[in-house]
Amino acid sequence: MGETLITHHIFFNWNRQMFYKKLNKKIALLVFLIIALLGLWLIFDVIPIGPGLPPSEGMPGWYIPGAWQGNEQGCTSLFPKISPYCNAGNYSEEELINVWYFDDESEFLKGEDTLYRYLEENGNVFYQELNISEELQEVIERRETENVWSPIYSPYAFNATGYKSPETSGYFLVYEKPFLKGRDDYFIVYYGVRNTTNLAKEAPKLKKLIAESYYMANGEGKVDSLKPENKKGKDNSLFSWF
Repeated sequence: MGETLITHHIFFNWNRQMFYKKLNKKIALLVFLIIALLGLWLIFDVIPIGPGLPPSEGMPGWYIPGAWQGNEQGCTSLFPKISPYCNAGNYSEEELINVWYFDDESEFLKGEDTLYRYLEENGNVFYQELNISEELQEVIERRETENVWSPIYSPYAFNATGYKSPETSGYFLVYEKPFLKGRDDYFIVYYGVRNTTNLAKEAPKLKKLIAESYYMANGEGKVDSLKPENKKGKDNSLFSWF
């Protein structure tokens, strides 16, 4: 009788130990899964990820062809300083690209408004619809032969802000969130020519320059003209120059 009780006691303890071992394993597995899922949520839903993106200081180079080979000349003095993140590229004695980058929407809106007011005070400002389908197709075909990949999504036609002054004439484009929907990335890019007001003559060259610079990897991103505060939400007249 005593031996039977001892045997039952040992068996009961063994079963209890096995039960707790299995329970602990299940709890540990559950905790691990919760931590893993939380980590994935933080990575994919909270932390903005970009395609190997540089810090804010290096972002202007994204829209300057040849920037990574040293074709950055410092921000032009033709326009006001609207962002600490600014750089330019020269493509001939006269052709240039100037890029202002913003990592904050409120700073972008302030900079956009300041720039537009300056343009109105110092030259002739107008809206124009640009279609760079042919120029982009040439760029895409050339990159394919060179095995160079660069995301180019629509639109291929968009509104631009035209500008004419004795010092420089050209087009301003705004690229909003070109990388990911969840990232605050805003670029104001000027494609221009120095010392001329004959923008119609320079338009074909500038359209090719825009196509070389063009980048849009976010299907929900936006390419548009400058829109100062006092004209937000209003319909803009479009003038076709070519």
